[in-house]
Amino acid sequence: MEFYIAQGISIVTALVAILSMQLKNMKSILIFQITANLLAASTYFLLGGFSGAGISLIAIIQLIVMFFYNKKNTKPPLIVIGISIFLYVLYSILNFNTYLDLFPLLAALSFALGVAQTKPSIYRFYGLLNPLFWLVYDIFSGAYINVLMRIGIFTSALIAKIRLDGIFRKNKV
Repeated sequence: MEFYIAQGISIVTALVAILSMQLKNMKSILIFQITANLLAASTYFLLGGFSGAGISLIAIIQLIVMFFYNKKNTKPPLIVIGISIFLYVLYSILNFNTYLDLFPLLAALSFALGVAQTKPSIYRFYGLLNPLFWLVYDIFSGAYINVLMRIGIFTSALIAKIRLDGIFRKNKV
């Protein structure tokens, strides 16, 4: 039963995460990402994917901190970003069981750098990398709906890079 509940939660997570890539300002992106990571943590806990769940919980803390910096229109100090990265690495070391556990760490590092940005266009660059690392972890942890979500997030980030950031425009505005 937990497996099916986790897959259901993953569907909602997918919608929230995919939509977050299409948002135009960082405050909205951060709120959607807090929600998506809370849902993702629930999915991983239900499936016994504790590396992924822990990484998602640390992400929520980082997102809340980044939200308050963004709300004040200030860039977070490097020490704040460094602490987030340290927590991701420490958690990953403490919960390392297999080489598969390296993928949530790589995803977390790209995420940490992405949400620390003040420009959504730079955030979306990291939004292209992050789902690729999670994809491997999701496949092997049995989070099958999350696999579709990661493909959706990657596609959404790519579309946003084209639509909002104009990566192929000759005259960028």
